[in-house]
Amino acid sequence: MVKTKSTKLCAAEGGPGESPRSPDKEQHEESSVPADMVLAALETLRREMAQNKKEICATIDSRIETVTENLKKEFSIMKGDAAIKATMLAHTEAIKEVEGAATQHSDDITRLQTEVARLTADTAKLSDKCEDLEGRSRRNNIRMIGVPEGKEGTRPREFISQLLTDLLSLDQKPLIDRCHRSLRQCPSDGQPPRPFILRLHYYHAVEDILRKATGSGNLIYQGKRIQLFPDYPPTAVNRRREFMTAREILRNKPDVRYGLLYPARLIVTHGGQQHSFTDPKAALDYARRHFGAPEARPKATPDGGSINI
Repeated sequence: MVKTKSTKLCAAEGGPGESPRSPDKEQHEESSVPADMVLAALETLRREMAQNKKEICATIDSRIETVTENLKKEFSIMKGDAAIKATMLAHTEAIKEVEGAATQHSDDITRLQTEVARLTADTAKLSDKCEDLEGRSRRNNIRMIGVPEGKEGTRPREFISQLLTDLLSLDQKPLIDRCHRSLRQCPSDGQPPRPFILRLHYYHAVEDILRKATGSGNLIYQGKRIQLFPDYPPTAVNRRREFMTAREILRNKPDVRYGLLYPARLIVTHGGQQHSFTDPKAALDYARRHFGAPEARPKATPDGGSINI
């Protein structure tokens, strides 16, 4: 019994044939690990830590560069926005100045247009008044055409007075204040003579001379036809000449009376009705509508054919 229990105890502690392992022996086995393996593990760990450090530093540098670039871009955008805003403000101010100047110019143009319209109306009135004054200053004038050059000698006033008396069989010589040929270059051989411009002292003498000239037919002096016309201003002559075609149509028409009043107003009496025209086109339309085409056109006269002797 004792023997069996001892055997079981030995088996429990170390097994049969084995002595128990002491602590000193276990420590010796642990301390017997080679130092090279420890150093190699330490070196591997150091390298891994260095690699990890390098990777971490590279990652941090990369992140820093990325952040720096982003910040630069944002600063550039912010700077660009500021420049754009400054430019827009400058443009806004310039546009305001341009708008103000345009408004001022528009107001000036409106004012000038009003002023020009007023001045145009005043100029038209003054032109009409000057033409009227010129026409009144010529009321005592007669234009005489056809007298050969040089026949008047050195005393044209007495010559023309005697010529009018002989041609028109006047009771006495008309009193002429002034008499001269038109102020243009003396014509050469073969060219028509310059007209005479007579200034009579009395207006009733002008009326008598023109009336007798109208009813006397052709007036001949030394084989030359003499014509007498009122001395109208050039503007009035041009306006009266525009009625020439209408007057040609009305000439010699039965039951038609017409006359061209100064400065240029055509009065037509037909069928007991009187018509007045200041527009040559309207007068021509009326004449063509009632009387057709004009007859053979006579030679135009200096005043538009008001008197044709």
